[in-house]
Amino acid sequence: MTMSETTTMCERDDWGAPASIPAFHVASMFRRADPESYDDARREFFIQVNLNPFRTRSEEFHQRMEDAFDQWFTFDYHLDQLGLTPFAVASAYARDENETVGERGYAELCETSRTNFASWFWVREANAAESRIVLEDVINGGIYGVRDFATAAAFDGARGGAVVVRIARVRGAWRMVGDPLFQARKPDSARFRLHLASCLRTWDPKFIDLVRLLFGCDPHLKLDLKDMRW
Repeated sequence: MTMSETTTMCERDDWGAPASIPAFHVASMFRRADPESYDDARREFFIQVNLNPFRTRSEEFHQRMEDAFDQWFTFDYHLDQLGLTPFAVASAYARDENETVGERGYAELCETSRTNFASWFWVREANAAESRIVLEDVINGGIYGVRDFATAAAFDGARGGAVVVRIARVRGAWRMVGDPLFQARKPDSARFRLHLASCLRTWDPKFIDLVRLLFGCDPHLKLDLKDMRW
């Protein structure tokens, strides 16, 4: 794969956050530089997701599917039998070709690669002023205080609801990696949380399973997602 004609966008936000590479840029890099791997991954993704043919295909729907593919390809797709991911390749390329990244930025990217995971989270609390949202992982257990202004603002004051998102721990803090795949403030009862956790823990879905649940044809989770709303 030749990277000489590609550009890897390595970003830092106004808070001086760790180095990051958006999944969109990683996917775009491989689409240009290694179209064979990219096309193979895209076929595998849509076969596994098994899109629901009766779902309305709005522009928002297509954008969500593209975001979901970019994220899955970047962090979960393996380029070889050793588990090399496109994000790992893009991180090394950014270190070698982007002088603003350096070894410190590369170490931060490696932290993202090592610690990131996606799950279905229950919202314990959210505070927009602090740009902080507390999430309970209903699949694997555990509670995470996550820094993310947009999601904290959307759920400000909420105690309940759901977020399907990928998070990573970098420089001592949990942060969201990409936009949430799904958000809903209701239902928000403790009883519903227990029901949701029971269903998901029995199944133990991966990120692509959650994509199929939300956008494809999957009978595993016996919940009416239409009841989950803002």
